[in-house]
Amino acid sequence: MISALVLGEDTRSFLSVIRSLGEMGIFVDVVCYDQTSPALKSKWINKAWFYNYQAYTSDQWITAVAALIEKNAYSMVFPCDERAIYPLLSNREKLNGLTKLALPNKSVRDNLFDKHLTREVAESCGVRVARGDLLSLENTQYALLRDKYTSKFVIKPTESFSENKLSSRNKVAIISNEQEYVHYLQHSDIVNQQFLVEEYFSGTGEGISLMACKGHVQYLFAHTRVNEPRSGGGSSYRKAIPVDKAMADACIAMCAATDYDGVGMFEFKRNRTTGEWILIEVNARFWGSLPLAIHAGIDFPRHYANYLMGNYELKRTPVTDYNTNAYARSFTNDIYDIRGEMQYLWSTVNPFAATLSAVKRLGSLARVVSSEKIDSYDASDKQPFAEEFRQLLNATVIDKLARQFPQRHSNTSMNALLRALYTLEGQGRLVFVCYGNIMRSPLAAEFSAIFLRNTQLHFTVDSFGFHQHEDRQSPQECIAAARFLGIDLTTHRSKRLLQSHLTDNDIVFIFDQKNQHNIDKYYDVKYVFNLADFVPAGLGQFNEITDPYGSGQEAVNRCYLLIIEALKNVFERYLVLKA
Repeated sequence: MISALVLGEDTRSFLSVIRSLGEMGIFVDVVCYDQTSPALKSKWINKAWFYNYQAYTSDQWITAVAALIEKNAYSMVFPCDERAIYPLLSNREKLNGLTKLALPNKSVRDNLFDKHLTREVAESCGVRVARGDLLSLENTQYALLRDKYTSKFVIKPTESFSENKLSSRNKVAIISNEQEYVHYLQHSDIVNQQFLVEEYFSGTGEGISLMACKGHVQYLFAHTRVNEPRSGGGSSYRKAIPVDKAMADACIAMCAATDYDGVGMFEFKRNRTTGEWILIEVNARFWGSLPLAIHAGIDFPRHYANYLMGNYELKRTPVTDYNTNAYARSFTNDIYDIRGEMQYLWSTVNPFAATLSAVKRLGSLARVVSSEKIDSYDASDKQPFAEEFRQLLNATVIDKLARQFPQRHSNTSMNALLRALYTLEGQGRLVFVCYGNIMRSPLAAEFSAIFLRNTQLHFTVDSFGFHQHEDRQSPQECIAAARFLGIDLTTHRSKRLLQSHLTDNDIVFIFDQKNQHNIDKYYDVKYVFNLADFVPAGLGQFNEITDPYGSGQEAVNRCYLLIIEALKNVFERYLVLKA
């Protein structure tokens, strides 16, 4: 039986590849970065593994994936973004030599994954790009860029993901004023980095998706963005359009220049008034608008799989026959984009314009009965969309209501915790995890260690955070508040939580919904409890013990009071149980 391993997480490219391969009769396993991904509900998935860059180091990730490929001897491996492409390319010699890898060829990797080098390839092929330069931003003032590119310009990291930091995506930013520029510098890693700075080109995004075999383009598909996100980035709603010959020629020339072997999407922007267009970037991999191409009639994953397995006949001229009336929508992303646009118009224009825009865009959902596809929905594979809708409803309605109207905690959580404590005493560990491991979790761990020593309860204690940067100190307001309580945090240094740190004998305490979401997405944990559930009723009802970062001394003092009272409540109840 032909088998494939697909690596990714989203309901666009990842889910589309899974469905295409499954419908071909291929046995599909997946490595998913997110354990809560709606794509995991697909009926075509045989088995899923959850290796990611939050709970695993890069070395741990590739070691686990290589072992998986070797053990299962997959016929093919399909990485859906750079987080899998880069380490697979770098460790190709360690992988099963019989497995076909859906990876870009060397010339594509060396040139088209770097936005600056992509510009050079484009210019050498006579393809127009925006005026721009490769710059260091460390000592570059806004006025210099404004004078050179006008007040609106674009900052692009050279690659979407850095090969030595695959845990986070490098964001492109459209800068309209000095305040936005300063904000970008403050929230980006700019030290010893170069960025591509380009003039802003006003227009609508268009894309040409393709598959090429050793430089010869086989299939071409074009789309346009129905709605252009105000802040830039990927579009949530797209329509198929006929292939523009000039754009197609640009793609064909660049594929020939790089001996392009695989799939990809060439992103353009067209000014509808002047008709001029430029190349924005090349996504030399499966892309976000892939569901639209398949819906319109060109199944790129199927064709690529056949090519990899040797069941493919090369075409002399590219195929461009598809349904140009097809639409596709990323449901959750589009709902959030509609809401964001409404909020913007409400604050900058007027409520009437905001409401009218939202009604008009929501009305476009009527197309689902005719020519439109929702990315996550398939009539024969409905569960991914059902899960996406459930998660959207929870995030936009149910979770918000729960925060507004905290419910009185029942004894269910306390009883479950007491059972875990009783079962694990003598061999168990109490692990406190917050976002940064510099404020809440170290205080909770230190207080617990003191209490346990004084009462001779037999547990060890530790604390971690989700933040990728380690060895950070606690803020001064935390040190001061802890000192008042007789606890010393001056020597504390933060640690990042890895899956390898955890065992089934650990009882993990988190503090808020963000912590819980991180646990749910990235970790396999047997016992998890929200410490807010154990705050004594006399102090109020809480769904979370809020992170006091940046909120001042009073917020830290209040936070520490809740943590200590919650822990005292737990330990005292446990001592009564043991008595």
